[in-house]
Amino acid sequence: MERKRSSVTLLIALFMLVGITTTFGQNVDKKVYDADKYFKIRNYKEALSLYLEAIEAGVKDPVVYYRTAVSYQHMFEIEEQVKAIPYFEKAIDAGTDQLPVHVYYDLADAYHKNEQIEKALEYYGKYKGMLKGDQGEIEKVNRALEVANNALSMMSSPKAIEVINFGQIINSQYTEYNPVVSADESVMAFTALRPNTGKTRSGDKFIEEVYISYNSSGNWSQPQPIRIASDYNVGTAGISADGQKMLIFIGGAGGTGNLYTIDKSGNDWSTPVTMGNKINSRSHVETTASITPDGKTLYFASNRPGGYGGLDIYKSVKNEAGEWGDPVNVGPEINTRYNEDAPFIHPDQWTLFFTSDGHNTMGGRDIFVTRLFNNKWTTPENMGYPINTTANDNYFTLTADGRKGYFSSDRKGGQGGQDIYSINMPEEEANIPLTMIKGRILNGENNEPLPTTIYIVDVESGKKLDFVYQPDPKTGNYLIILPPAKNYDMIIESEGFLPYTLNINIPGQTYFYELYQKIYLKTIKQFEVVVGQEVEVKNAFYDTHEDAVTDIRKTHEATLVKSDSIDMYDLMNDLIEAEDQAGIDYLVSLINMKNPIEDVNFNEAGVVEAATRVYYYDESDESKFEQKEVNGKTIFSLPTMYVTEEAEKQKMRSKERSTKYDQALLKDVVKVYFDVAKSELQPSYHTELNKILETLKKYPELGVQISGYASAEGDEKFNRELSNKRAIAVLDYINHKGVVRRRIIAKGYGATKTDNSNKEESRRVEIQIVDLNEHGREVK
Repeated sequence: MERKRSSVTLLIALFMLVGITTTFGQNVDKKVYDADKYFKIRNYKEALSLYLEAIEAGVKDPVVYYRTAVSYQHMFEIEEQVKAIPYFEKAIDAGTDQLPVHVYYDLADAYHKNEQIEKALEYYGKYKGMLKGDQGEIEKVNRALEVANNALSMMSSPKAIEVINFGQIINSQYTEYNPVVSADESVMAFTALRPNTGKTRSGDKFIEEVYISYNSSGNWSQPQPIRIASDYNVGTAGISADGQKMLIFIGGAGGTGNLYTIDKSGNDWSTPVTMGNKINSRSHVETTASITPDGKTLYFASNRPGGYGGLDIYKSVKNEAGEWGDPVNVGPEINTRYNEDAPFIHPDQWTLFFTSDGHNTMGGRDIFVTRLFNNKWTTPENMGYPINTTANDNYFTLTADGRKGYFSSDRKGGQGGQDIYSINMPEEEANIPLTMIKGRILNGENNEPLPTTIYIVDVESGKKLDFVYQPDPKTGNYLIILPPAKNYDMIIESEGFLPYTLNINIPGQTYFYELYQKIYLKTIKQFEVVVGQEVEVKNAFYDTHEDAVTDIRKTHEATLVKSDSIDMYDLMNDLIEAEDQAGIDYLVSLINMKNPIEDVNFNEAGVVEAATRVYYYDESDESKFEQKEVNGKTIFSLPTMYVTEEAEKQKMRSKERSTKYDQALLKDVVKVYFDVAKSELQPSYHTELNKILETLKKYPELGVQISGYASAEGDEKFNRELSNKRAIAVLDYINHKGVVRRRIIAKGYGATKTDNSNKEESRRVEIQIVDLNEHGREVK
């Protein structure tokens, strides 16, 4: 009986085990079934999760392995994509009868992305060997073999360049790409892919926005979005060399999109303005652009009809009316049947960088460079490994001095998606012979910026307009980049002043050169009447060639110190223990390193040249305005100021001063009195004034000081105005007798208190002979 019960119990347990196994098997089958449904509708994320659960449960089906691998390939991050490799390998090992033949191509592609190039070549070869006359697939795999061989060649001889991730201040778990940077690295904007918070656009999970960061003392600020109203994506397309104009992309319906501009004012940006129907097309896309420093030539990418395939790079030149001309395809030397995008024309105007998945790419998109010689572009050169990798590397921009490059990449090791990276170019490639002028125009009375327009005219080419610049209206800052061995006139129109001209002679240097410039403007008034203007120019010259390598290293090290990448305290302690004073001084200099743009010492002897030119409007020799035709506009400018020559002359003039007159001439004071409430000069004073005129005629270094006094009684404003009128009556008499205003110093003393017995003293004007040199006046 017991034996019978044991048999029944065993049988029940067996049935239960079979039931559990059947249920488990059904659950696994259900996971695979559901995963297949997601896979077929291309919801690879949900499919992948279920396939992995099925494999964990013991499924060894080659189709499941294959579809797991394909799902990985469709993930956003490249580090997730390469996880497909072991599943492709298992699928092939488990049997290929149920698998598509291109499983070999898919595995090769995954090896390629993972930089296992020799494995990639092996499986590309296997795939090619299985093709039976499919010309399209043969062409596809031949291209893949070519690209993989490119990668193998370049990775076997990498360039000695460190690629630096910008870190968490700029990069995030999402995508940041297409950094556009001003020539002096003071402004950087980029496109950021961010979760859609529901504030704008459709139900897209992510939207593209423009973010901006500013460089202060070598540190980039926390990026902030630029609010641009649009129902579609917006992104960076390019930026002017001075950082004052940004080119942006605004998307449209059906995958279209066009180029627009926004202008900087302080830290604010204007609303977008379209670049017009010559640049933008109606039913295609213009993605990115780059503008030359003179604002006259634009390179941009478009997939409009008539190109060589995909996106092509085009060039447009402004005509004399300031309108963009018909775009011209830059030709088959640059454009291929693949995509060419992200053109960046360097300020030297003959070096062009761009992105392409054609040419001799290593895989994905690579960065290429070409140069213009004899009006023809050279064969594009791959920038090489590790700038380019088997991932997507794109959107390259280079600083004006050629020393630092910025780009974006989705390579392994990033923060997420595409990240922004920088490189320090090798010294032999970084030497670009340009002059970068960074300046600021200020009101000399209050140090406030002045609304200004600057015209740059090439003197040697017949006074032809080259550039027009609008300094930042909130800061007065401007940035101008000029080629070597040129002579230019800067014609400057500042609000409240007559146009004036500064001459700049750019030497024929063979390296990058920096000139920092400050211009101060003051009106010259005589008793509230504007009679002229003073232009003070200070130029600070810096030779960037001599200490270039040291400066690059110091800048990089300073950034590391400030971002805590170097333990500064441990390093300082080590230096102190070693009694390394030079090392301590060097580290302190890194910690305190500031942006030289803002910290230029404009009073430093030997580095700064300074010159002041005072223009009096009544002087016939100086009021001969120079007529300049610029951009279809006639500008009458005050005579050109040759800053270098003026600075040297003013130095020499102070050394050559000599006194030839009798010092007693400076002691006499002539008083002129006026009737009550009157400002007419009485003829009785002409004799004394004429004696002063004779002295001035005899001694050119002498001038006259006219001092006006007002009564303290009655209405203050009336008395001040009456006092000025009296002083002007005397000034006019002297001026009309041939003494130019340069030799007249006007002083108003306002109300004066007198005793009741002599009220006449409050109605006087005093005239005294003075030495102009002692009053800072230039003697003509």
